[in-house]
Amino acid sequence: MPVTHVDKALDKLPPNFQLRKLNGVARGAYNLYDATKMHGLPVAIQVVGQRLQEEKVLAVMQRIEDSLDRKGEKYELLEVE
Repeated sequence: MPVTHVDKALDKLPPNFQLRKLNGVARGAYNLYDATKMHGLPVAIQVVGQRLQEEKVLAVMQRIEDSLDRKGEKYELLEVE
């Protein structure tokens, strides 16, 4: 469920970020992370539920979307240029 977009100013790593303190998987992901190159890409969350509970998952997703809408932050798809 997309909720926002990457913002190169807000999402850049802090200057004191210590890559070496992370485990191997996280280190590999952060080695590839570049907020400037990713600027504008969608950021999403994944809502999961127990087996046969799809209605509850959809209800939670609707509540998240309604909450974002009330805050004026409803996700809008980007136009392809």
